[in-house]
Amino acid sequence: MKSLRIFILGVAGLLGAHNGFSQLIYGGPDTLCIDNYIQLRTTVTNASSYYWGFCSAYLNNVPTGSSIVAGTGLDAPSATAMAKDGNNYHVFVVNTANPRNLIRYDFGTLLGNVPTAVNLGDFGSTLPVNAKGFELVNTGGNWFGFITGGVTGLHSQLVRLDFGTSLSNVPTVTNLGNMGGLLINPQDLYVFSEAGNWYAFTNNGFTGNLLRINFGPTLTGAPTLTNLGNPGGLAFPTGMWPVFDGTNWHLFLVNRIGSTISRLDFGTSLLGPFVETNLGGFAGALNGPRDIVVIRDCGNYYAYVTNETDNTLTELTFAGNILAAPTATNLGNFAGFNGPRYLTRMLRDRDNVFCFTANNLDNSLSRLTFNSCTASSIPSSTLQTPPPITYTQPGLYNVYFVSDEGLPTMQVDCKQIRVLAKPIIEINNDTLICQRDTILLVANGPNLYSALWSPVYNTIPPFDTTSIRVHPLEDYRYNVHLEFTQGGGCAYDTSVLIRVSKVFADAGPDRFVADGAYTILGGPRMSMGQEYSYVWTPPTYLSSIVKPNPTSRPLDVMAYYVTVTNDSTGCFHSDSVWVRTECTEIHLPNAFNPVSDVAVNRNFGLLNNNVVKLEYFKIFNRWGQVVFETTDTGKKWDGTQNNIELPPDNYVWIIDGYCVNGKRIKKQGTVLLTR
Repeated sequence: MKSLRIFILGVAGLLGAHNGFSQLIYGGPDTLCIDNYIQLRTTVTNASSYYWGFCSAYLNNVPTGSSIVAGTGLDAPSATAMAKDGNNYHVFVVNTANPRNLIRYDFGTLLGNVPTAVNLGDFGSTLPVNAKGFELVNTGGNWFGFITGGVTGLHSQLVRLDFGTSLSNVPTVTNLGNMGGLLINPQDLYVFSEAGNWYAFTNNGFTGNLLRINFGPTLTGAPTLTNLGNPGGLAFPTGMWPVFDGTNWHLFLVNRIGSTISRLDFGTSLLGPFVETNLGGFAGALNGPRDIVVIRDCGNYYAYVTNETDNTLTELTFAGNILAAPTATNLGNFAGFNGPRYLTRMLRDRDNVFCFTANNLDNSLSRLTFNSCTASSIPSSTLQTPPPITYTQPGLYNVYFVSDEGLPTMQVDCKQIRVLAKPIIEINNDTLICQRDTILLVANGPNLYSALWSPVYNTIPPFDTTSIRVHPLEDYRYNVHLEFTQGGGCAYDTSVLIRVSKVFADAGPDRFVADGAYTILGGPRMSMGQEYSYVWTPPTYLSSIVKPNPTSRPLDVMAYYVTVTNDSTGCFHSDSVWVRTECTEIHLPNAFNPVSDVAVNRNFGLLNNNVVKLEYFKIFNRWGQVVFETTDTGKKWDGTQNNIELPPDNYVWIIDGYCVNGKRIKKQGTVLLTR
């Protein structure tokens, strides 16, 4: 049925538990969130090898299954056993149909490989009729196999297979007989060592009796058999499996009659008395059970039962305590079960866990696999102190550790890590604000207990709160480090980008404009471009109120305001300029053209707005003759004399007048008449 459970320290994953239940892994929280780092270490030093699997198979998950069509000699198979010999894995199967051959399946270094089948023969028909119990044991460097079987007391027997130093050898077979005729349709087999002697348990199907075989100090000794009887509740018991919980021994058996499971509690020694507890049938989750295997995986116990009647597998979960009432789940037929019989033990091939059963009705093997996952940042490490790791998906994960793998000093441990989903983080979306505006940034989430913002550019303190006010002058990304109380490792860095719409209104510097002169408004820092619009107020004396640089011809002191708006963002900015004017000078053009297309250029006269009186305004030709004169401030010369057009030339003018403020101004100059 199964291979050795407890005595081969060189086989990884012996019971799915670490040696002596010691704690070899430390560091890092047991609960964290996805994408948060965890740093693990080990108490083991100076080992020859280290192996860490960060996403190892977790027995609480549903296994995957596949059917292996054996291809060589399977004929109504029943008894099975599995072991690792050196770096290679082997599964053995015994046929119940004549000639009752023994088939060995060689998987090489990985139990996930396609095996090679080797028919070892029937050994002269010495293998038991209707073989069921099958054990592989390694002691002193030599491999032994034990097989029980039979129907009646006449045919029931125990045989020993001697492989020598390698399971690849063809064994020699020794018929150990019926040992007093107490074997009557024996079902399963468990070999163990205690107090310097070797023993085995087997159970009679018809009577339900538990039998103990005593080999003495060596497995090659002549065995004797003791009938321990039926404690009362065993009803055609078939498969059995032992469990040592660190203090006491327990033996689980499946009862085909009634489809129940019994637990025998031995205390600290398998040689002592025992008490039976019938665990029941788990509301119909069992249906003609044939065998059971139990494995301890990272603190919890799991049992798996083959149901021969309906070709399914049932999982029992004990949740940490082997004495706890288990919950049962029928996993259905996921591995091509067809008359599934006995199970091999569960064997951890580093990060994957495998188990096999033989299908009696279609001559195949079913492989049960608990696969490693792909959610860790790195799958494994061979360093004593591995790098920090993260997980990308929420769930329960096993960290598997082994040191001195394959050596007598091998130690195994595991750590279960609960990975939570990333908490919902409430934070501003990336957003746009207007330059010189202030915005409130808020970061929050369930169970948040710490928030730290950085950098603190244009930020109003404090900075270690869930909300801060910022007023950046340019595009800027603000980061926040958030820590949550859910789990010992749940921290996230997130950020928000604040884009700034830069709008600058520059009306230009305050200025003085002489009477009659003009000035162009707007400064060099004015935001320019098609996305901007401009509004100047008031419109008085301006050439335009919607251009960035209008002309002002003021008659008095004016305060102008300009508002620049970014039409795509709606952001705006305003600025102002004072324009002051005063009559301190006479302003006249230096040329004019009576036939110009521009009306203002067709006449020559005062440009001042604040000259209120003229003593005289005279114009002379080059011979000193007066061609125009007036005392009217608003009258202009049109380039004629007595309605006769004068020729183009330079003409001299003189003027004497008074400003509105009483100031008298005399001035002379020349003007060019062109046509």
